[in-house]
Amino acid sequence: MLKIKPKDNSKSKIEHLRAKVQIKELQLSALLDISNSINSHFSTKALLEKFKHFVKEELEIERFALYSFHTSWKCILNYGFQKRDLNKISVERDLIHMKEITSVNTQQQNVLAHFDMVIPVYHENKPLAYLLLADKNNDEINVSRLIKHLNFLQLLANITVTSIEKQRLADEVLRQEKERRELMEKQNEVLEGIVKERTKELRDEKEESERLLYNILPKELADELKDKGSITPMRHEEATVLFTDFKGFTLASSHVSPRKLVAELNEIFQAFDFITEKHSIEKIKTIGDSYMAVCGLPKQSELHAVQCVRAALDMIRFIEKRKSKSDFDWEMRVGIHSGPLVAGVVGTKKFIYDVWGDTVNIASRMESSGVPGKINVSEETYHKIKKYYKCDSRGKLEAKGKGKMKMYFVAHEKESERYTKVKHFILKKLKKELPNNLYYHGLHHSKDVCDVAELIAMKENLDDNSIELVKVAALFHDSGFVKKYDENEIVGCRIAKQFLPEFDYSKEEITAICNMIMATHYPQKPTNKMEEVLADADLDYLGRADFAIIADTLFRELNANGKLLDQKKWDNLQIGFLKKHVYFTKTAIELRGSGKQKQLDKLIVNSAVRKNKNANPVVI
Repeated sequence: MLKIKPKDNSKSKIEHLRAKVQIKELQLSALLDISNSINSHFSTKALLEKFKHFVKEELEIERFALYSFHTSWKCILNYGFQKRDLNKISVERDLIHMKEITSVNTQQQNVLAHFDMVIPVYHENKPLAYLLLADKNNDEINVSRLIKHLNFLQLLANITVTSIEKQRLADEVLRQEKERRELMEKQNEVLEGIVKERTKELRDEKEESERLLYNILPKELADELKDKGSITPMRHEEATVLFTDFKGFTLASSHVSPRKLVAELNEIFQAFDFITEKHSIEKIKTIGDSYMAVCGLPKQSELHAVQCVRAALDMIRFIEKRKSKSDFDWEMRVGIHSGPLVAGVVGTKKFIYDVWGDTVNIASRMESSGVPGKINVSEETYHKIKKYYKCDSRGKLEAKGKGKMKMYFVAHEKESERYTKVKHFILKKLKKELPNNLYYHGLHHSKDVCDVAELIAMKENLDDNSIELVKVAALFHDSGFVKKYDENEIVGCRIAKQFLPEFDYSKEEITAICNMIMATHYPQKPTNKMEEVLADADLDYLGRADFAIIADTLFRELNANGKLLDQKKWDNLQIGFLKKHVYFTKTAIELRGSGKQKQLDKLIVNSAVRKNKNANPVVI
């Protein structure tokens, strides 16, 4: 029997399966590539380039176009077609009716005549995209190869346009969110601006109120009033009251215009304010042409009588010096008395810090019983200052309402013979030899530092000889300016070493004096109490009310000596200096620490304000 061998189809099956696997691998590779692009947040352009690469390079399709709907239908990818052919196509007219993959009839002579295949992409009956394909060759092999990928192309186009649309929607949401945030930020900026402006107004009002409060009341009492809302009246067993008054003021004022009279008194009393602050005395009030101040309250001071006398001497010197440039020859009496008194604040809308008691009345009697150009003190005050000042007894004189009372004129400060001689020598030398362009480091500065150094030294309980050496160092500390502007301290020490032996100062004393002079060199590095005293006295003005006036003289001096500072550089220089500066003695810290911080705060504000030309600077 003839046996028929079965036909072996395994080879063809294997080839068929291999072809199918290759197709699937190709499709899978394209799908992974597109998916990775989507997951990697590629741009729309990059995603379309991936799609284009697959269709063109892998499938070797020669021409294709992809239409997608966003806000309207448009061609988002074109390869191989003329733009004019694509522009003729209306999706709503020519493509929207196609629900399935459609072969374009070659006999159709319409706008689709250039295409072979239309692949529609839908999602739940909603058209998303249309992929139009065309090959230059229409042989059966090419068509067969293309048909194998149509469904996959439909899937890939769906994934691509869906991702693009999601990205577009996400970008739109982000854009809207960004616009919303920008709008909110602008609204917040407007609101913040309003709040800042109002806050600044409130802060300015608060600062102005506090400034006025601190001008009216001593700091301790102003702080108590802010914290508690009231001030408890206090009795002080030890205090000294100072009164000044101008002889013949009533008669003289009748021949002067009100404006001129007020200007005169304002200039004089402003100077008195600076003097009282320098000597740590509390101004109480002015009554007409009378000026009243007290020392020993609200803070106690063992030197309250001495401080009042020192201030009174400065006031008299100021009036005498002022006569040469004033139209008025004012003659001033000064009266001082020490004793117990009561101090407190009166008023609700207008606060007035005042003192009461017989001590006030007697101080007033000392003034009215005095003579112009002299300081008339009571017996009580005399016993407190006799260690420091030579006084001339006036005997018992009638005091209105008090009967006869012992009175004394303050003659001069008690000084050693050698100090009196060296003071006369160095002041004469400085007056004659200091350059005229030393607006800050002039003779007046040396005198001021000497006065302040003596007060600090006394409060720091230095012995009499140490106090004298501090005063000598104060008078010599700027003497180097007669020869050299920079590094003048070294020259000052040479001058001290040259001349002090002639006035019986020992080698050890001169060394101590030179060490104090060098302690004023910036940055200050004092090593003992005397050096700390002079270093603090040299920059005492940093914490005083006359800071701005004195600082302006330094600004002028620096420019006059080649430093060439504009206002901005000067502001920065002062602010930096005040931030770094420290006081060393307990006395200076208590007397000037808070005042220095106040001046620093004002400098910072004024520096910022000066950048806005329309703003007004803070008044110092």
